Amino acid sequence: MIKIGIIIDKYHLQKKALKLIEYLSTVTKISLYLEEDYLIDYSNFDFNEDIFFVKAKGDLILNLIKLIERETDIPVINSSRGIWLAINRFLNSTLLRQSGVRVPNFTLNAKGFLPPFNDYIIKNIIDQKNYAFSPQIQRINEYLNIADQRALDEVNGEKAKYAYLYYQEFIKSKWEYKVYCIGDDLFYYKQLPLLVNPDKMKTRRKIDKIPELKEITLKALKTTGLKISSLDFLKSKEGEFFLTDINSSPNFNYIKNGPKIIGDYLIKQAKN
Repeated sequence: MIKIGIIIDKYHLQKKALKLIEYLSTVTKISLYLEEDYLIDYSNFDFNEDIFFVKAKGDLILNLIKLIERETDIPVINSSRGIWLAINRFLNSTLLRQSGVRVPNFTLNAKGFLPPFNDYIIKNIIDQKNYAFSPQIQRINEYLNIADQRALDEVNGEKAKYAYLYYQEFIKSKWEYKVYCIGDDLFYYKQLPLLVNPDKMKTRRKIDKIPELKEITLKALKTTGLKISSLDFLKSKEGEFFLTDINSSPNFNYIKNGPKIIGDYLIKQAKN
């Protein structure tokens, strides 16, 4: 029987992955590697899984993935490289733009220096922890300035981590578009932007494939190497889609039969 290793943290285990684990438990053997409990002895390890699935993005998780990639031939979904590219906003913005993916204008500025565009949103540089988006909104004349409170805390708080802020030009869009990716399968949705309605699921609806979104998504996945992901888009008044965020640990419970689709994909990859 196929054995699947699930590398995860308590938050995702309790909130996001229970249905997946329940399904996999009926058709495969599974082993859990929990970030908060798992300490690895580098002198004594013996991984015997057929494949690993990662549902977290902390530092210990990334180091464990790197160890598995370095010391074994077991496939890991998603790879340490893919996860790092997804969570590092400045890095992924730079690489995605170089690969031809349309992303909003962005800058990484020292504290106290504003970006060269008027409408902007300040986001945390490394999107690693699980938290609720808490926007601080200012309107200066006709311009909109938004800041994620955690990004401000990381620069101005008691335990400041950075002296820089990541600015992304704000794209005014009637809808926010989301594409979920599970292997070759893409699932398309739209919803009112969070700034309009914080209850994103209340307005979310499934939509038909949009060829331009598919093209951008496939290019972004090729650039990052992600196999399971979700991507967020806004559409400008000129009708152009901009990729604003890419996530290596999406909540696939929002997709109909999502846990089973993920599970079947992992089993197929393990067999291959």
